[in-house]
Amino acid sequence: MLLGCVVASAQVKTLQVTVINSWAEDKAEEPVVVKLPATKKVGFEVKGVQVTCGGREVACQLDDMDGDLRADEVFFLTDMKGKETKTFEVTLLPQAISPYMATRIYTALQIRDKQDKHPDVLRVEASGKSNIFNDIYMHGVTIESELVGYRIYFDHRQNIDLYGKKYRRIELPQTQFYTSAEQLSEGYGVDVLWAGNAIGCGSLKDWQLGMPANWNDVAVRGQRVVTTGPLRTVVEVYDLGVKADDGGTYDIRQYYSLCAGHRDMQVDVTLQSSQGTALIKVKRFCTGVQKVGVTADEITRKGHKSQGFVGKDGLAASWGCDYPDMGKKLLWAPEPVGLAVYVPKEYVCDTQEDDLNYLYVLKTDQQQRIRYYVSFCADKEEQGYHTAEEWFASLEKWKSGANHPVSVKVK
Repeated sequence: MLLGCVVASAQVKTLQVTVINSWAEDKAEEPVVVKLPATKKVGFEVKGVQVTCGGREVACQLDDMDGDLRADEVFFLTDMKGKETKTFEVTLLPQAISPYMATRIYTALQIRDKQDKHPDVLRVEASGKSNIFNDIYMHGVTIESELVGYRIYFDHRQNIDLYGKKYRRIELPQTQFYTSAEQLSEGYGVDVLWAGNAIGCGSLKDWQLGMPANWNDVAVRGQRVVTTGPLRTVVEVYDLGVKADDGGTYDIRQYYSLCAGHRDMQVDVTLQSSQGTALIKVKRFCTGVQKVGVTADEITRKGHKSQGFVGKDGLAASWGCDYPDMGKKLLWAPEPVGLAVYVPKEYVCDTQEDDLNYLYVLKTDQQQRIRYYVSFCADKEEQGYHTAEEWFASLEKWKSGANHPVSVKVK
């Protein structure tokens, strides 16, 4: 009825979108991205969207990815059977329409203030010499789906931190990564990983002298909220004026995407020379997973042996148990977790293993880009994985699914 009223009262444009699952396996809540035509081709600035399939409305969102205050993508999720093709009608509107669903995603970039209200902001940018880590509430941009939560530290480490949950629901508006004893007793989740000097779970690092290195020598570092849901969140973490080996500088931007119904996060990295640096084409970076619990004693491990692997196929994973915060041992008990990273082979130039980490050394493609995927599970989940064997067994299908995204054709 709403769509009928809109069509009757204003000009619209409808796109026929065909989504093809060429994989033999079923896909649940598969992300679909539709790039919008240029405004001059549409005839108006797109401010609203509605998606239907077989006459039924499909939850969707309209996103401005480049920050120019104009929509450039439509995003929705769909279930697909193996080898299935679906046709969607995407109706573009010249006016916004009211949201018709509750958000399934949480996104926050907040500032500490004297009133302790932690106001939301869309961007924080600071000199690379400024330490504002403690001025950012939750210490960095934070995103959450019903299954998991992530935050990326606003400092030279840019570590990815993990929030595990017992129940599938949005919790971070209440706990803000700092779960109290009362909230724990009520079944809320908690920070589940202490990275220390390790790589954590999928953190992107520089690669210097054969070792992971933090982002120390940069002119500007920043974080930006790109889109907030209700089905997908995308956040940007960037470093500008990074010193290169030849004395020049380059800019590096990391985009983290998390979708409703997903525990895995997509990471897209782009590089750009900012002062004529030619060596970024051979520049190396790294990511991977830490060996959880490798430094813990047997009591702390709670029977969960520290184990894992780094494969030549781009899949690295670990399982173990340790305290998630060494300063809160009396409040937060040891947490068994599974970590995973998948890097498509075109971005892998070497595998490494040290005392704390399983690592991939990364190279960019011809467009100076890198894409990889991060995932984790917490033993505390009611609907999850509770042993290393269960976690490792699930990852081959996850990797194959990442290698077989749906294709999207627009008319």
